[in-house]
Amino acid sequence: MRPQILLLLLFLAVLPLSAIAARGQGWKQIEVVDDPRIKSMGEFAVADFNRKSHAGLVFKEVLTVTEEAAGSEQSTYLLHLAVEGEPPRCYDTVVLAFVWLDHWEVSSFDSKSCQG
Repeated sequence: MRPQILLLLLFLAVLPLSAIAARGQGWKQIEVVDDPRIKSMGEFAVADFNRKSHAGLVFKEVLTVTEEAAGSEQSTYLLHLAVEGEPPRCYDTVVLAFVWLDHWEVSSFDSKSCQG
């Protein structure tokens, strides 16, 4: 067999594996939680929860945020939020960000204990 054909077959075998490896880049902590986009995402999640459950929560701040990049078209954010009230209440929310649509979607909003 010609060497060019062997190289082509090898390239075609490795290409899908490299694409799969590049997609799953894992979760990474975002250090700048006071970024206006992150704050807007937290406010959006609380407003979405209020709209669906008529809870009347008031957004206070984003405590931590972690991102999972799922390619160039979508990212998933895990936000740990504080809301107004006594005693302080916190929530974990997962927000899907669809980059090409400039659209956010809340996939979960769960009560968690406040750390600190």
